[in-house]
Amino acid sequence: MILYLHGFLSSENSYKGQWVKAHFKEVGTEVLTPTYPIDSPNHSIEVIESAIKESILPIIEQDSSQAWCIFGSSMGGFYAQYLAQKYQVPLVMINPALDPIPLLEAYFGNHVNAATGEPFTIDQPYLKALKPFYRTPDASIKSLVLLDEKDDVIPYKIAQQHYQGVGKVLVFDDGDHAFQHLEEAWPDIKSFVESNKCQ
Repeated sequence: MILYLHGFLSSENSYKGQWVKAHFKEVGTEVLTPTYPIDSPNHSIEVIESAIKESILPIIEQDSSQAWCIFGSSMGGFYAQYLAQKYQVPLVMINPALDPIPLLEAYFGNHVNAATGEPFTIDQPYLKALKPFYRTPDASIKSLVLLDEKDDVIPYKIAQQHYQGVGKVLVFDDGDHAFQHLEEAWPDIKSFVESNKCQ
């Protein structure tokens, strides 16, 4: 089973989330793609953890042969890193926002998530609330990091430097923050899930 966490200003209908869900459906692996709120970091984690506790953990507890892993894209990668360490499960990140505070500082003010219609405000309390969810890479957590070299939002070298020697890091030429290399990365994604028995 896979939990996929979408990025900021997105939803369960994100292209990458639906792509992952469709590709793993073909091999019989369930993918959950919950929409989580972005009005506060604590609310984001609260809703994601509710999905984990309601839809994943009961299945794992009933069947010890079942395992699960977390995927996260951009801001979803930030939360995925935190949750993978909390629940001790394998982690896949796509162009992750491992240090989101500097990225969000440029967007102080009131906004609306066009994908969901949710209003939210970026201010100093919002940034402060992100700090408890920062984590450093943990080599005991199996990880796969997928990066596009020409990411126009987050410099790819941040995640590359964090995870080089800790997990498997794949950097693809060109591309952008949306990540243009899902098809090329599919063999590695599928192999990672299979080897960690997240099926």
